Amino acid sequence: MQNKLTSLITTSLLIVGLSGCVVGNQVGHSGNNVYSTFGNIDVKDDQRAGNLENNSGNITVGRNAKVKSVELTNGNIEIGEFSEAYSLETMNGNVEAGKNVIITRSIKVTNGNINMEQGVSVGGNLIASNGDVTLAKESVVKGDIIFEKTFFSSLTDETPILTIAEGAIVEGEIHLHREVNVILPASINQDKVIRHYQNSLK
Repeated sequence: MQNKLTSLITTSLLIVGLSGCVVGNQVGHSGNNVYSTFGNIDVKDDQRAGNLENNSGNITVGRNAKVKSVELTNGNIEIGEFSEAYSLETMNGNVEAGKNVIITRSIKVTNGNINMEQGVSVGGNLIASNGDVTLAKESVVKGDIIFEKTFFSSLTDETPILTIAEGAIVEGEIHLHREVNVILPASINQDKVIRHYQNSLK
């Protein structure tokens, strides 16, 4: 559902200062930090990298890799199976976490979807706003799931969907600051869902 929002905010996201710009694709390796202004950042299978930061472009982490924080303004984050990261954050894009990925702290997406495949573990909170969130079986969120209401929430009439598969675990609570369609397995009690917005009938 983030496509409509993308067309509205891409222009503002691309306005950055020219000094210090790093243009072109970058490769993370040997524990080094990687920064890019325009272009993609890739960390290959079995490699190690430090902090990854990008303004406009995708960040891809391969299989069985290890990185620190991943921060992105405009683009998608994909992290391959059995990999580890300290945290994942993108303002305008999707996050795809492959099987058995470990995120030490949090995942945060403002305008985009979060998809956690089987066995993904998030040590902190999972924060979304204007996009769908999907947790596959055996995935774990040790903190809270939070849907924030932002300025961009008023730019679309689509309602995000939170889907949690049977066998997934949310150790914290589910805080909804905007309307969200929630699909829970029988193993998760509806009392775990706390709706903070007014006129909630669901």
